[in-house]
Amino acid sequence: MWLKSTWRMADRLWRARVWRPAHARLIWSSTARGQGSRDTGLTDGDHLEAAVEWLCRAQDVMRDGGVCGRYALDAGWSSSYPETTGYIIPTFLALAEECRDARFEERAARAVRFLLSVQLASGAFPAGEIAENTVRPSVFNTAQVLAGLMAWHRSARDVRALRAADRAAEWLTSVQGVDGAWRQHVYEGVVTTYTAHASCWLAEFGEYRGVRAFVEAAGRHLDWVLGHQDPVGGWFELAGFTAADHAARRAVTHTIGYTLWGLLRTSEILNRRDGIAAVARAAHGIAQQLERVPWLSGVLDHEWRGCASYTCPTGNAQLALTWLRLYRHTKSAEWLRAACRALLLVADSQPMFTNDPNIRGAIPGSAPIWGDYIGCALPSWAAKFFIDGLLEKQRALKERGVYEWSDATPHRDARHHPSSIANG
Repeated sequence: MWLKSTWRMADRLWRARVWRPAHARLIWSSTARGQGSRDTGLTDGDHLEAAVEWLCRAQDVMRDGGVCGRYALDAGWSSSYPETTGYIIPTFLALAEECRDARFEERAARAVRFLLSVQLASGAFPAGEIAENTVRPSVFNTAQVLAGLMAWHRSARDVRALRAADRAAEWLTSVQGVDGAWRQHVYEGVVTTYTAHASCWLAEFGEYRGVRAFVEAAGRHLDWVLGHQDPVGGWFELAGFTAADHAARRAVTHTIGYTLWGLLRTSEILNRRDGIAAVARAAHGIAQQLERVPWLSGVLDHEWRGCASYTCPTGNAQLALTWLRLYRHTKSAEWLRAACRALLLVADSQPMFTNDPNIRGAIPGSAPIWGDYIGCALPSWAAKFFIDGLLEKQRALKERGVYEWSDATPHRDARHHPSSIANG
């Protein structure tokens, strides 16, 4: 056992190219569980600005206008990722509004042009990154692109984007099962409940376009997912990536985050209080774990117990977004406190003290970075959700008349406000 563990760590250090100074510093900070923003005086504004700069770089390194999937310590930048490019578009548009900077709108436009160039004849969008696949369709990826096209049409009234979104939504409904589940064109052929994060965009688009068939399709999926909730602790079955996860009743917090956010947004659109209550039940169970210990395992089981020695920054940011959304409904300090703690965990994993532009400001897949979820790499979607979370946190705190949250003392400090960002 000791030999196996040692070999595994040696392999991951090799993958991390630990002999490179910037990589060695990143590994060292991961060993210490983060950069410790609480101890360095870094503000939300500092973390936000760094994450935005890195996400912009993830687009600029691609010649096609898409956003790169990840920066891997062993292989460098990968290729454009239609799925995440799709839901990064609303993030760029939110930054354009918050920062009053039209350069973010241009970034969204570049992303849309890339997506329109890769849409399949069926209306679907391809699975995986462009370097891996350009012909095999994906339900989940298509829905995330739908979110981006819809956001862009709201902003720019681009008819091409609306037509592409119509085709994508029609394809999504055409491959849906009669019970609301998606069993075709899903990741690794595994049926999951985290496709709630696909149906929510179908619901939102149906409402936006006034197409009842799209809204009803999302409603069927909502019922199907709710039918998989454990009535005791609020756990959702089939929320993980793999059949093995489902058998063990566990999931990475990334897919748990997808499940909860998707259910919550669909329930809001359909005015389903039962759905909102179901999300709150699960979200409360996870928040309690964060209350007991100021750390959250990257994998949770059906009783919300930790199953991993690493945390998943992406999942932490997504859960923070769900807690902040629930805060909108109730104004309960429980949700705001949990969200702020989760975002602080993400900030602590963000490499801020390096001059390497491929690393500084990014969010690792796992913390420590050699964890099992996107190990030794920095995925673009992690930065996206962190940015979204910080923006939503600042809106919530502004309502309370503060700009930064501390469990002990909320305080006013304009340096933390996102409008201080002036780059794009």
